[in-house]
Amino acid sequence: MAIADIITRIEDDAHAEADAIISAARERADAVRERARIDAEREAERIVERTLTQAKVEADTLLANARLAARDSLLAAKKDLAERALTEAGHVLEDLPDDEYVALIAREVAEVAVPGQRIRVSAADEQRLRTLGALMRDAGVDVTVEGTSSDIERGVCVEGDGVRVDVSAASYIAEHRADLLHVAVRTLFAGEDR
Repeated sequence: MAIADIITRIEDDAHAEADAIISAARERADAVRERARIDAEREAERIVERTLTQAKVEADTLLANARLAARDSLLAAKKDLAERALTEAGHVLEDLPDDEYVALIAREVAEVAVPGQRIRVSAADEQRLRTLGALMRDAGVDVTVEGTSSDIERGVCVEGDGVRVDVSAASYIAEHRADLLHVAVRTLFAGEDR
């Protein structure tokens, strides 16, 4: 065997070995790329799942907050409407016919007055309540009606022994506020789910 044959054979063997190494390296690279692709797909799926879960939680939270805000807004509107109903009720009481108005004031005075106290009538109600003294005597309430008072808008003030009680449609509404508010809400919003 000649040297040229030996060199050719060594070169062929080297090429074959190099081709085998390159082929093995390509197979390993292909396998690494395939594993990387599979791992990347799995990681992408996990990221999508986490993102969807997080988005659902955020959406649920936003929806719950929106529902709470809507409920709070509705409750505030209902409260405002009930408050306006109470204000209107006060006006209705003030606008009662004179005989009914004086009877209302007399009933309220009879509940708070003690013997010997005096009653002063608001200037605005002086004419409407001119029969108050007679009604009080007829009811057996020992009080004296002593003119008008400019420091009350409507109704009367009952005074004596350091005590002063204002009696008016407004004070009636204020005294019975909780009960009247309950009635207003029940009447205004009957049949609604609360």
